[in-house]
Parts: sequence; structure tokens; C-alpha cells
Amino acid sequence: MRKMKLVPGEDFYNRCDIDVYDVTDGGEKKRCRVKAEYAAVDVRELREQGMDLEAAKEHYRQWLYDVVKHYITDDWECTAGMDEVMGIIEDHIKEYFEEGRQA
Repeated sequence: MRKMKLVPGEDFYNRCDIDVYDVTDGGEKKRCRVKAEYAAVDVRELREQGMDLEAAKEHYRQWLYDVVKHYITDDWECTAGMDEVMGIIEDHIKEYFEEGRQA
């Protein structure tokens, strides 16, 4: 199982780039960059599937795991950065789950 570190870039109102580094062997090797998109239209799709905020956060977490796994072709665990990335995503999507708010 690979050990990966996530480093979020600048977060925009509708997306955030996330650099993924392999730290398995003690050094850092950049493996890929992933773009998490959380515009109103993206969140609307999740709400239409019946997701609440917690389910949407889990969806993004699983999506990130699956995308990185696809690019590195191996299972992986995050050693750093997941909380920061998920915090950015939550800050941007939580408003769409407030009562009465339309995505």
C-alpha cells in the first residue's frame, strides 16, 4: 500500500487543485494533480441523489481516494493533507445544504 500526501492549491469558489505526492520511501515524489469541483451544479447533483452534507463529504472523500488509486494503480493511505482538503471542500459545499438554500 502506497503512502500519499495531499497538498491543496489555491481554493476557488468552484474548485480546488490537489497535488498528490508519494511519500512511501521517505522522499516526496509528485504523482498527479487532482481537481475537486464543487460548483453549485456539482452539489445539486448530490442533493438530487438524496445526499445530506455528511453523505456529500463522504462522497468527495471516496471520489478522491478512487481517482488517486486510478492514477497510481495501487491502494493508498493518506499520511497528511486529507483533513485540510476535506475542510476546503466542506467550507464550499455546506452552504448548499443549509435549509432553504438552492444549489
